Amino acid sequence: AIEIAGAERGFLIVRAGTSIALAQRAESVGDGDAPPGWEVVAARNIDRENVKKALRKVSRSITSQVLESGVAFRSDDAVNDDALNPRQSVTDLKLRSVLCVPMRVGDEVRGCLYVDNRFAQGQFDDAAQELLEAFADQAALSLERVRLLEENARVMRSLEVANEELKGALAEQAKALDSLSEGFVPSGLELRHKYASILGRGRAITAMLTVVDRITDGDFPVLLYGESGTGKELVGRALHENGPRRDKPFVGVNCGAIAEGLLESELFGAVKGAYTGAVKDRPGLIESCQGGVLFLDEIGEMSLALQAKLLRVLQEKRLRRVGGNEEIPVDVRVVSATHRDLAREVAAGRFREDLYYRLKVVQVEVPPLRERREDIPVLVDAFLTRLHEENKASGRTRPQLSRECLERLMSHDWPGNVRELQNEITRMYALGGDVLGPELVSHLSKAPRVAAQAGVRGLVGRRMEDVEAELIRATLELTGGKRGEAAKILGIPRRTFYNRLKALGIEP
Repeated sequence: AIEIAGAERGFLIVRAGTSIALAQRAESVGDGDAPPGWEVVAARNIDRENVKKALRKVSRSITSQVLESGVAFRSDDAVNDDALNPRQSVTDLKLRSVLCVPMRVGDEVRGCLYVDNRFAQGQFDDAAQELLEAFADQAALSLERVRLLEENARVMRSLEVANEELKGALAEQAKALDSLSEGFVPSGLELRHKYASILGRGRAITAMLTVVDRITDGDFPVLLYGESGTGKELVGRALHENGPRRDKPFVGVNCGAIAEGLLESELFGAVKGAYTGAVKDRPGLIESCQGGVLFLDEIGEMSLALQAKLLRVLQEKRLRRVGGNEEIPVDVRVVSATHRDLAREVAAGRFREDLYYRLKVVQVEVPPLRERREDIPVLVDAFLTRLHEENKASGRTRPQLSRECLERLMSHDWPGNVRELQNEITRMYALGGDVLGPELVSHLSKAPRVAAQAGVRGLVGRRMEDVEAELIRATLELTGGKRGEAAKILGIPRRTFYNRLKALGIEP
């Protein structure tokens, strides 16, 4: 700045408390009076030597005027300048040529550059002022970059600390869940909450509901992991409906179904003018979910850039709308869902590790349909009942399912899970008559041996009587308690079926 303006001395003044002020605060501190809230962080003469007691060598009145107004000041002969009289600092310093320009970032003054010459008048012309102003603008941007880097470093340090805390909490939670799994006994298990929308009570789904029942009353984030079509959103809604936030909104969004550019404004909202078509301030889904449960489906599809912004909301419980500066407090419980292995996504660099631990305070695995085949009769019955209620106007009687048809449904692998089964039952209802026979499902392949083994893995280690009783109860539920029809579906004589009911203590 001294060379650009042809000055004798130059001074850099910035806001007090900034990193550059703290790092370079030295002899100048306490040696004089800087403008309130500002500090001299650099002072050199034409020989590039440090100016001792720098605060005593600048005019406080001139620097205060520039810092407050944001307008440059120039005087060809300050000591005799009527505009500066009676300014004691100008007289004491015997100033001649003085030029002071603001350092701005946008409309905000971040500091000023002050140069002078105590021996020559008219040292600074218009060209020198223009050059110094351009230099000041570049210097202000450099300082802003430094500030942003330091802010990012501070946030990263705080996130690293939070990360370690979450890892510890996750380890404790894993121990608790392991203990829960070891002590799980489905027989006679009592759940505190009702889960009417989650059909079936086989071993796999009951094990999942046991975990869900334990965490429903909490307020920590939950990550639901399972294949597409397993009903992860139903589990998310159950956490909301049975939890302490039941009277507040449940807001769901599929992160993979909305383009990245739209997803940001959809989640965080936008201020007027943030983009073309933003004619007014608009709150996002997170704001509209205030006090409730935010369900983020397919969280694994979210871009890294949006992951960083979501992490900030979870960390600080505040958000900024797109294009805005206002910090808006938010209070939501986050339930996220994915079919991806997020641990692998983290290892591959496609998902932030810190966000992963923030979301996965508790992970619930939603079982695929092939691992809960004993629930298929219950699901089929519920789907047929719903279809019959929706089509009562047709006058059609409720169709029944043949034993062969049910066997084929139970042997299919269902890669699309419950969603695929529901679509198949709807198709069968539309095409079938009073009895839905095997010809309607002839296109379904029987499960491969490996898949079949995986499907019954949950039966290993159980008593035969328990498995038999579970199957009989499911079949009776399907037939509405009609023992003859249940015996026919199971392919055993009625008398044998009645004897098994008595032996197992089952009352239809």
